[in-house]
Amino acid sequence: MKRILSAVLALVMAVSFCVGLSGCGEEKREIVFADVGWDSVRFHNAVAGFVAEAAYGYSWRELPGSTPIMHEALKKGEIDVNMEEWTDNISTYDDDLAAGTFHDLGTNFGDNIQGFYVPRYVIEGDPERGIEPLAPDLKTVQDLKKYPQIFPDDENPGKGRIYGAIPGWEINEIMKRKVEYNGLDQSYIYFQPGSDSALAAAFTSAYEKGQPIVGYYWEPTWMLGKYDMVLLDDSPYIDDESYKAGRTACPSVDVTIGVSNQFYEEEPEFCAFLTSYETSSALTSKALAHMQETGDNYVETAKWFLTEHSEMIDEWLPEDKAASVKKELGLIEDKGFDLFAFPFTLPIDVNAFDASVKGFANQFSGFFGAIKNGLNGLIGAIYAILNLIPWWLMLAVVFFAGWKLTGKVTTGILYAVMLFFIGLIGLWSLMYETLSIVLAAVVISLVIGFPVGILISSSDRANNIVRPILDTMQTMPVFVYLIPAVLFFGLGKAPAVIATTIYAIVPVIRLTSHGIRQVDPEVVEAAKAFGSTRFQTLVKVQIPQAMPTILTGVNQTLMMAMAMVVTCSMIGASGLGMEVLISVNRIEIGRGLLAGVAVVIVAILMDRLTQGWFKKGEEQDHVGQ
Repeated sequence: MKRILSAVLALVMAVSFCVGLSGCGEEKREIVFADVGWDSVRFHNAVAGFVAEAAYGYSWRELPGSTPIMHEALKKGEIDVNMEEWTDNISTYDDDLAAGTFHDLGTNFGDNIQGFYVPRYVIEGDPERGIEPLAPDLKTVQDLKKYPQIFPDDENPGKGRIYGAIPGWEINEIMKRKVEYNGLDQSYIYFQPGSDSALAAAFTSAYEKGQPIVGYYWEPTWMLGKYDMVLLDDSPYIDDESYKAGRTACPSVDVTIGVSNQFYEEEPEFCAFLTSYETSSALTSKALAHMQETGDNYVETAKWFLTEHSEMIDEWLPEDKAASVKKELGLIEDKGFDLFAFPFTLPIDVNAFDASVKGFANQFSGFFGAIKNGLNGLIGAIYAILNLIPWWLMLAVVFFAGWKLTGKVTTGILYAVMLFFIGLIGLWSLMYETLSIVLAAVVISLVIGFPVGILISSSDRANNIVRPILDTMQTMPVFVYLIPAVLFFGLGKAPAVIATTIYAIVPVIRLTSHGIRQVDPEVVEAAKAFGSTRFQTLVKVQIPQAMPTILTGVNQTLMMAMAMVVTCSMIGASGLGMEVLISVNRIEIGRGLLAGVAVVIVAILMDRLTQGWFKKGEEQDHVGQ
């Protein structure tokens, strides 16, 4: 048996060595594509990447980042290709092109449209779904003035909500001006969703529930390829000045293919292919809709697209390269066995799972809506209380707390100066918005986490069940928590509180349980011997003894809630996190630094003050004893 295993191992090593030798001297180039965060660019990356592998023998990967960041990376040569340079969304595009900092290889597609959309059933109804028309006379952006009550804002009763573009995109500022120019800001809140995935989730959720929604969207996207949406008319485009002031409709944007100067010089053949590469908005939307309906990934969709439109392969590539691509697609002959490709994958139907979860969300939308309203009420109450405190009084409170908790006047002054700096840079109101979300999440975490921690401290069975769940919650990527929060509760502050609570609740549960379990068993036995009931022992002995550990859990929960500030801005939670997100998307270093410093100051003050309070309590307990 050992001889057989040794022979097999030797054969594998020999094959690997031969393959390695065959590759020597032929270093395959890796092409780095820009992933600027939406489906269409990932689809075009997959198409161009597949051609790169099949026709030129290159490998490829994507580097994620926002539009401005990827444009800067292209100029620096940190990426090779950007398949979608949305020229109107990059303020420095024309100047950079004129300066020769990158190469423009031509238009990928130029027939796209963008603007404010509503589902068709809002205007015309949908008899099959039992939906009556809610706004039958809604045809233009200006007509929205008549219907703010049709599109209510959950966080601002009495006003409507218009979903805007993505913070950091140039079009976002234009759509803001459009709302103001048309006087819609008097009756609508311009809501920034934080990311394109959050915006898509808002439209998808509303459409599948048959609810009214109005907001910015653009083609090509899978959503407009799949759902029946209506673009609201606007004044005809005149010139760029009027368009950028928000006075006219959006013109079609010339979406080009950009490459770095180094890549242009080193890979003329592949650049010739990219120069010939041209699609359309309609074709791209159709491909993305296919991907959404079938569950195919981007590469599989790219193969389907090239198979469906094989004539494009001949238009884009020389004859020999086109033949290689067609062979790889199986249009000429079957593909041979690949020694290094994984032989099979499990046929997991993630679409069925998604559909069942969405169906559950739709069925109990009233229940989740009630929770959302309750959370908005809690957040609003906290924010209102914070707003009642004048800035000078807040500084005085922080100074007094720092002084008394540490015993040092200088510490109190330092804390007050740090807080004063936030107001000095104009972020005081945003700080209050952030605090309202954080404090609401912490309150809910304590209300739920403290009893759960007590429960699992007294039951080994409950502890064995809950511990793996807590381990999963603590190691799960935080972005995953945004998905169910958005699906069940939409966008805004309420889902941000839900996601933050799920992320931040673990420490208070763990340390409450740990603290109670660590209480000296002899002390517990003594309490029982004196006739204490189980509840009395818990309340009067175990919890007081475990309090230092429990309070450490409270502090960690508070800090983890603060850590979610920026992440939750991606689902429309306003505050300091949104300011950071906007600065990242626009590469505004100064703005981002100031917002980041404000977040750090708030976190430091909350950490130091809570720790000081806990230590002060411990000292008083020791004195009392």
